[in-house]
Amino acid sequence: MSFRFGAVGALVVALALGGCASAGNGPGADGALSGDFSEDDLPQWMQDLPEGEPPEDNEYTDEATLLLFQAMSADGEDAVAFYEQALAAAEEGIEADPENAQSYFQAGEALLGMGELRRAGEMLDRAEELYPRYQIETEFMREEAWLEAFNRGAEHYQDGDAQAALPHFEDAHAIYQGRPEAMLNLAEIYSNEGRMEEAAELYGMSVDVMTGPRAQDMDEEFLENWEDFLEVALFNRAQILFQLERYAEAAEVYEAILADDPENLMAISNLAVAYVASGEGARAREIYDDLLNRPGLDSQDYFSIGVGLYQTEEFEQAARAFREAVDLVPEHRDALFNYAQSLYLADQFEELIEAAEMLIELDPYNETAYRFLAQSLVQMDRQEEAVDKLETMEALPYFIDALELAGMDGGAAVVGQVINQNADEGSSVNLRVHFYTADGTEVGTSDVSVDLGAAEEAVQFQADLATGERVVAFRYEVL
Repeated sequence: MSFRFGAVGALVVALALGGCASAGNGPGADGALSGDFSEDDLPQWMQDLPEGEPPEDNEYTDEATLLLFQAMSADGEDAVAFYEQALAAAEEGIEADPENAQSYFQAGEALLGMGELRRAGEMLDRAEELYPRYQIETEFMREEAWLEAFNRGAEHYQDGDAQAALPHFEDAHAIYQGRPEAMLNLAEIYSNEGRMEEAAELYGMSVDVMTGPRAQDMDEEFLENWEDFLEVALFNRAQILFQLERYAEAAEVYEAILADDPENLMAISNLAVAYVASGEGARAREIYDDLLNRPGLDSQDYFSIGVGLYQTEEFEQAARAFREAVDLVPEHRDALFNYAQSLYLADQFEELIEAAEMLIELDPYNETAYRFLAQSLVQMDRQEEAVDKLETMEALPYFIDALELAGMDGGAAVVGQVINQNADEGSSVNLRVHFYTADGTEVGTSDVSVDLGAAEEAVQFQADLATGERVVAFRYEVL
C-alpha cells in the first residue's frame, strides 16, 4: 500500500518587480559610512554587523579604484577592458596582502562589471568575511545583479524552457542569497532533474531567508508573496526529505508548519506519516486518533488517515477510516479494497463478508476480492458458500489486477493489468474508467482496450483523463 502526500504543488516564481538603489560607496577604507544616511537609517541586521578587519588603501587599491571609475565612465569593449585591468590590479593586491578586504571587494566589482556573477560572488563573500560591514554596500550591488540575472531566467522559465533558465537562476543565486525566488525556482528544477539533496538544501535556504532578519525590513507587497512562497517551500522541502529517507528532519519541518498553523490538516497528516517512517508509531497513532474524530473531513482525508493507521498496524481503526471514505464516495475503489484488506488483517471476518461482496460488485474481476470473501465465509463456518465463490473466481475469463490511481500533468491516470485465465489469446477487453473528486462528483471517463496475452500473461494498460479537477477515486466497467 502506498501513500500519496498532500502536495502544495510546483512553484514558478514570476518576474521580480523593481530594483534596488545602491547605497553609494558604502564603508570606505576608514570604515565610515558614506552617502546621505546615518547608522540609524540602516536595517537592524546591518547595524548589528561586527566590525571585522577594516579595509586598507594601498597602491593596488588606488590603481583599481581609478580603473573601476574609468570602466563605469566607458561603454562596450572599452568598459570591459577597464574592468579586466581593474581585476588584474585587485588580484595583485590580494597577492600582496591576502587579508585586505578592499582588494577582494574591488575584484568583485570588476567581475560584476564583466558579467561573471559566480566569481564575483566568491570575491565579495571573502571581502565580507574579512570585513562584515562591507555588506552595507554589497547588499545593494548584489541585489541589482541578482535582479537582472533572475529576470533573464524567469523569461525562459515562463516560456517553458527550464534548461535555458537554469544558468541564469544559478548566476542569481551565486551573487545574492537575500531573496528566495531564485532559490525556489532552482529547487524546483533540481527536483525535476532528480537532484534531491540540492533541492532540499535550496528549499531550506529559502525558508531561512523568508523567516530571517531581512524579512523584518521588506515591503508589505514582498512579504505577502513570501507568505505564499513559504508554505510551498516548507511542504516541498519536507516531501523531498521524506523521499531521501530523512524522516526525522521531515517531521521537524511539519512541526514547524503546525507551530504557525495548528489546524493545517495536510501538515498534520504528513507529520503522522513521517512519524511512522521514523519509527515513532505511538506519536503517529495519537495524531490519527485525533484526526479520525474531527468533523468535516472528505473522503480523501479519511483515505489518508486510513493509510496512516494501516502503516502503524492499527487495522481496526484503519478499516473504520476506509469505510468512512467509502460511505462518502461509494465508487472509491481503492478505499473499498483497503477497507476489505484491513478487516482481513484485523480478523473481522463477519464484517469482511459484506465488504468483500461490495468490492466484487465494484471490482468484479478482482481475484483478491473473491479470496477475501471465500476466506471470511470459511471463518464463519460457511464452507459450501466459500467453495462456490472460489469456483466462480476460477471461471472468470481474466483478472484485472494492480490497479493504481496516479496523478499526471493536467489530469489523472489509472494504471493496471489484465491477466488472461480462460479467454482466447488475442481477444479484447474493453474497459471504461470513471474518475471522481473527493465529494463523489464524476469528472469524466476514459476508454481503453486491452488485447489479452497467453494464459496467465499480464498485459499492462493505462487510462488517462485530462481534467483540472482533483481526482481521488475511480471505478471501472467492462464494456
